[in-house]
Amino acid sequence: MQAIQPKEPQHEHACWGTIQRFMLRTCGVVLHEDQSYLVDSRLTTVAKQHGFLRINDFVAAAAVASPGSPFAAALIDAMTTHETLFFRDPPFWQAMETIVFPTLVTRARTGAPVRIWSAACSTGQEPYSLAMLIAEKFPELANAEIIATDIAEPTVERARQGVFSALEVNRGLSAPRLIKHFEQVACSFRVRNNLRDRISWSAHNLLGSKPDPSGCDLVLCRNVLIYFGETDRAEVMRRLFRAVIPRGVVALGSTETLREVPIASGCYVRKD
Repeated sequence: MQAIQPKEPQHEHACWGTIQRFMLRTCGVVLHEDQSYLVDSRLTTVAKQHGFLRINDFVAAAAVASPGSPFAAALIDAMTTHETLFFRDPPFWQAMETIVFPTLVTRARTGAPVRIWSAACSTGQEPYSLAMLIAEKFPELANAEIIATDIAEPTVERARQGVFSALEVNRGLSAPRLIKHFEQVACSFRVRNNLRDRISWSAHNLLGSKPDPSGCDLVLCRNVLIYFGETDRAEVMRRLFRAVIPRGVVALGSTETLREVPIASGCYVRKD
């Protein structure tokens, strides 16, 4: 009797391998076999919006397009995770208020410019949280430069607009903060101009050839490293620490730890 050979796992969409290779090549994001369910949930509408009846055809077009093309940008935007909320992880923001930001105030009082980079900022909740904290607690940092970047241009544009649904503002925002920093627009809420004007936005690939912001006092790249493979993760960390000045701070997510002892929740100092 001939032995029955086990079948290789079959994916509903033949494009899954192409998506995995594309995401790894363009932005270092590792997609695992058990995540193939994301194809339908994330790409059905996107493919139709770009004129494709079949997801496979859209993925094929995106995979051979230039990195900045609408097809490639749409695929990257759809397949990257944008889970975020205002003032995510309260202990971290307590550390920002009591430990990190006071050191930035000390630097600002010397007349030195203060730069903050929110990397992989998704739809903007993190940089807007930074701007709110400055407005509420640290007037000495009113002229601090906040740079916000994300790999997906559509996501960056949405963040730049600063318009959030009722569900989004209810995630992490207190009622007083909502009233103070937002204005209602139809059924949504828009960040007031005085906060939006504090932030500069741009698309940026943490593994791309475009230079990173430099001379930063604080770099935040939280809950992002978990999506990279080991080699790319090490490269991103090298770039993050190179972006801050000596004694500057790199802030990571609560599950993204380094061997060094943090000065506060998720916060690490560049020693040299």
